[in-house]
Amino acid sequence: MDRHFSQYFCRVFSSLLRSLLLAVSSRKSCSHLCFHHLNYKEPICDPGKVTSVKKFMDEDVEMIAQDLRNLYLSSAFQKFHPLGEEIDIIFDLETTFSDAVFQKKNTNNRTIGQLKFQDLLDELKYLTVIEGEAGKGKTTLLKRIASLWASGKHPSLSRFKLVFFVSLRSMQKGLYESICEQLLREPYSLDAPTFMKIIEVLERNVLFCLDGFDEFKPQDYPETARLFTKNAQYKHTVVLTTRTETLSQVRSYADLLVKIGDLSYSGAKMLIENVLEESLAESLLAQLEQSSTMKEMMKTPLFVVIACAIQMGDDDFIPRTQTALFHTLHKLMINKNHYKTRDLPEEYITESIRHCGDLALDGIFKSKFDFTIEDLSSQKEERLLLAAGLLNKYAAQRLKPVYRFFHKSFQEYTAGRRLHELVTSSSATEVTKGQMYLQRISTISDITFKYQNLLLYTCGSSKDAAAEVIKYIVGVKDHGTLLQFLDENGESAKVETQMQSSAEVEKLRFLNMNALVERGLTFVYESRSESALAPEFETFFQGKTLHINSHYIPDYLFYLFEHLPSCLRALGLIKLKFSGNPFSSNGHEITKPENENQSVTRALIPEPAIKLFYETPWNQTFNTLQITLRDFPDLKPKEIKCIGKICCSALSLILHISKSTGVTGKLDRILNTCARNVQDLVIESTPLTKEDEQQIVKMSQLKTLHLNNLQTEQREGGFIDGMHCLKNIEKLVLENVKMNDADVKKIAASLKNFSNISVLHLSQLMDLGNGTEQLVNELGTAVCGLQEIKLSSCCLTGRAVTTLAQNLHNLQKLDVLDLSGNDLREEAIDAVNRLVDQLTLVPSLKVLMLPFGHNVNSCFGKLAIQLKSLTNVTKLGLQKWSLNDLDLDALASLTVSGHLENLQRLDLAENSVTTEGWITFFGTLREIERGGLFKLTSLDFSSQTELYPEAIMVKEFVQWIVKLHFIHEVVLVNWMFDENDLNMIKNAKATQKREFQLRLTATYK
Repeated sequence: MDRHFSQYFCRVFSSLLRSLLLAVSSRKSCSHLCFHHLNYKEPICDPGKVTSVKKFMDEDVEMIAQDLRNLYLSSAFQKFHPLGEEIDIIFDLETTFSDAVFQKKNTNNRTIGQLKFQDLLDELKYLTVIEGEAGKGKTTLLKRIASLWASGKHPSLSRFKLVFFVSLRSMQKGLYESICEQLLREPYSLDAPTFMKIIEVLERNVLFCLDGFDEFKPQDYPETARLFTKNAQYKHTVVLTTRTETLSQVRSYADLLVKIGDLSYSGAKMLIENVLEESLAESLLAQLEQSSTMKEMMKTPLFVVIACAIQMGDDDFIPRTQTALFHTLHKLMINKNHYKTRDLPEEYITESIRHCGDLALDGIFKSKFDFTIEDLSSQKEERLLLAAGLLNKYAAQRLKPVYRFFHKSFQEYTAGRRLHELVTSSSATEVTKGQMYLQRISTISDITFKYQNLLLYTCGSSKDAAAEVIKYIVGVKDHGTLLQFLDENGESAKVETQMQSSAEVEKLRFLNMNALVERGLTFVYESRSESALAPEFETFFQGKTLHINSHYIPDYLFYLFEHLPSCLRALGLIKLKFSGNPFSSNGHEITKPENENQSVTRALIPEPAIKLFYETPWNQTFNTLQITLRDFPDLKPKEIKCIGKICCSALSLILHISKSTGVTGKLDRILNTCARNVQDLVIESTPLTKEDEQQIVKMSQLKTLHLNNLQTEQREGGFIDGMHCLKNIEKLVLENVKMNDADVKKIAASLKNFSNISVLHLSQLMDLGNGTEQLVNELGTAVCGLQEIKLSSCCLTGRAVTTLAQNLHNLQKLDVLDLSGNDLREEAIDAVNRLVDQLTLVPSLKVLMLPFGHNVNSCFGKLAIQLKSLTNVTKLGLQKWSLNDLDLDALASLTVSGHLENLQRLDLAENSVTTEGWITFFGTLREIERGGLFKLTSLDFSSQTELYPEAIMVKEFVQWIVKLHFIHEVVLVNWMFDENDLNMIKNAKATQKREFQLRLTATYK
């Protein structure tokens, strides 16, 4: 009895000590920790005992840490089979890991810089999300982080007391149980409440490396999901990996977002040399040098390893596509292990492999990556698939074993292989089954993201399968979900309905269609069908847009130009971008050369671009071609000739020239044979000679002319003098172009010749006199078809605004009126009142940006009345109006009464609203059922003077702003938020999945 009581006493006392420790760690007063257990009446809380308890906790933490270090430094963790145990390739984290380059992104998913692996470890935030395509090495990366922590070799990781590498794919229980199962042991020395409380107390000193969100179901494991969905509350440091197709589900939570870049050539070389024997490595590297296709695939670590596996079995094979790579591996695995199943009939082997394909295919559509014995037809089939290496068995510490493909990509290949068999089968039943699978790919987003690899491997399996896929996706019109910002209450239909009126959605649809074209090109290339499927692909490309970056020309474009030139004519628009600086911001992230000096003597237009357009034997004419020349300090004669040839190949040409002094004085040489085909010309930050200007006005077919940031003096006989020749002009945009009052009067006189003009933008024109008054007079008399007038920051006078007001009745097609940036001074009240009085004469007005001046806010009452009739307004600008609390209250009343419901952009910059005014404003809008001004995408509420928000104001602001589903930019210059305010905004953004950018400093917009 005494022995049992003693054991009981020890357990209870141990539990009490832990409770005491955790309470102390939670900053509870020791005086409140007195307890009476087992009739103890004296409190045990004294300094000596607290020290003892803290030591007791430290010992627990050290025990866990030591167990983790032992695992991470063991061979079982450090060495693994990347292709399954049937392929004799072993990775060692110490020798096969190659430091990757990461693309650092903002929450809008735009690249903002590069990081090396060491930099990444230094910059780990509360929640770091690592995006990577299949096979890019996400799992290896997290294992490497755990290994480095255990070894103590990286100082940036020394701040973490504990590091948990958790495979989300392998989770089947709660977080504690999964940690014990995957990393420690079962049962563990510490019970679940104690273990989890220790983790809670350590907060940011615990690092969770969570691998494989794309194969994780958050609803099944809410405790684990809260590590990243509620990171601000749980306060642990988390690194989460995911594939690109599921990034949007977690992007809004991220404090740091990075994408794993391509494996460098030196990295691939090192990997090959570490995996293969010297002779085999040399052979594979020789093939790598000869094949551009293979070089492209070797940018993905998984494909490097597969190539090594194939090289071990067949040193003559050169893979041409990803499908061929997996096909050869699949064949190698079956043939290599055939001796293990010699007793089984060939028919049974074939049927089992087919059933394996069914498992893979069904799993892709059900997001199922773990299979059980019930999914297999028999133990005999289990034996066959395991022997061949097609499936791997995981039984350790499980009641029931699970079966998996060695990598998700291999499951996708196996599924694509099976789908190809179904859609090309001679059996009507199987064809119907295959078509039913295709019909489950019902949106463009499904094609471009969710099922892109499945379709790629289907097309790569045969040209007949590719034909079926292309025929099907031509008919897919629904874009699907474009934004993963739906509320957790499941009101997706309501949100999608709201989205239809947002201009942001059109941008997303445009990006989605661009991705669809790129996917189509990869399907073309993967099928290796040459011209056999030209009719199908012509139908697919009909009317679509193709983007080509001269510094990133993939093999599939050469394939398109060589084998399917007729498809080029089918495209509605081809956008071709030439950049003299390959490292400038562009659509593709381009890795700098490993040897920085390589770029010193390079041509400004890369050889692959010249080869594609100048040497490839295509003979088709493009419908519309848009060429961008950016950052060219010089152009060589061969480059000018190449650009000229490309320009001549289009029936309609759009030319953008930016920051390219190399074009100065050479515009006529580029366009001398195709000037008649130029429809749109945009030139910015590029000096023009008199000859260049004369070349411009010779282009009589020009429909759009946009000149920006040209500070050369206007010359006699130059552009301004010859502008009247552009009789077909429809859009004229002059921004920050140096000119004087006489030049403006010449432009005014030329307007009489522009019978088709619909857009006139003049902005940032300084030191002008009364020439704008003559210009405005012509707008309302000689030019009545205008849809857009922008006269921003161009020295407008009160008389000019009054004249425009008098002529508004002649401009009934007007959609855009932007007079912002003009200081009317003492004339402001009279001129603006006259203009506001006439606004109802242009009922289709969508954009209204008004000038400012002395006491102009007195006009707001009248403007508010007129806005009730302007139901189409999407953008309202009252910058520098010094709006006050009463004005803001009137704006809120407008919204409450159902007006301004289409407003998407609101600029109230440099207002004089007080804290009390904002509290009332936000509170009023928040009470509206779906949020006042709920379609806003951008707002500027910057204050004239420093504004110190009270806590209640911040709360009201946050509760309103998170109801705006489409907001992406919030400018609050001079709002003096403290750290608590910013944390409240950040937490609300994460909780409600909002991705807006908050700007608190004045920058040029």
